[in-house]
Amino acid sequence: MSRQRVLEVIDPGIHRFLGDGVHYRDLMDLRERIAEWPEWCGAWTEAGSQAEARGDAALAAGASRTGARELARAALYYHYAQHLYYEDLARKREAHDRKVAVFARAAPRLDPPLQPVGIPWSGGTLPGYLRLPRGAARPPCVILLGGLDTTKEDYMVVNDLCVERGLATLAFDAPGQGELLFSHRWPRDFERSVVSVVDFLQGCPDIDPGRIGIIGRSTGGYYAPCAAAMDERIRAAVSWGAMAHLRNMAEIPAVTLDGFVFVSGSRSVEEARDYFACIDVDLWAAPVRCPMLVVHGGRDTITPMDNATRMVAAAVGPVETLIWEDSGHCCHDRSHIVRPAMADFMLRHL
Repeated sequence: MSRQRVLEVIDPGIHRFLGDGVHYRDLMDLRERIAEWPEWCGAWTEAGSQAEARGDAALAAGASRTGARELARAALYYHYAQHLYYEDLARKREAHDRKVAVFARAAPRLDPPLQPVGIPWSGGTLPGYLRLPRGAARPPCVILLGGLDTTKEDYMVVNDLCVERGLATLAFDAPGQGELLFSHRWPRDFERSVVSVVDFLQGCPDIDPGRIGIIGRSTGGYYAPCAAAMDERIRAAVSWGAMAHLRNMAEIPAVTLDGFVFVSGSRSVEEARDYFACIDVDLWAAPVRCPMLVVHGGRDTITPMDNATRMVAAAVGPVETLIWEDSGHCCHDRSHIVRPAMADFMLRHL
């Protein structure tokens, strides 16, 4: 059964791993090597260490671009070391902290570089990275919002696609995500953290505060349009893996349910379901008025198709859709189509 869990994470998620930048050979080697679920974190951490060593060697040899990308790859592998892994929280946190540290080394060396920022929020700060495209004066900015297990460091493919198109990006960790995973539970008013990011960008002299968009992935596919509905300063929104409710929580794969239970501080799936009753488009005070793109797969086991139809119905502004009946969560199996299309959507509307 423990080996079965390894396969239940890798095989259905293979397109996500590859879409995010895991090399196919590395993924297949890990699939073959990890015999039992308790080995998951250690095996991915070792793969991350190898990438980090390659990055350091490249930097020492003066190959700064190669070195930066290998360090970013190491951060991605450390991210997946702790991905859906809640059996040993000390090891999970160690892998997470290594991800944050190595990405901080990669960030200033990438082209264009990523600048660390602290976003004021509820008496503290939300950690993020602001990235400005080269040669653009006060460009539009796209907020990159993660989901249950997506953070600012593993959002690089979409980040690259945006800056290639002259769009600035701000990727951040909200409460219950990334750097705040262990110190804060997921707030019921999570969308307020997005408003804090918009507030921060209003005072940023390097971007155009009148042209702000947001891409939200998975649970972010709920909170991105939710924030857009409540804050008209958001001029375009993408619901990537639309989530309109979590009433089907009992049918969600067990490896994902563990995450919902953990981030909410719940003791059971039933308690987590009560906690996440706050995710519901029917509770919104206003519809989405800005242009919105809804990306969804008909075989999504986390957010079934009715989530996409309900999200479309929650808008009064123009809505575009990228929906495939034979695709899964966030359409990762069509990442070569979906991810450039999201960046193109932002470019058109910002």
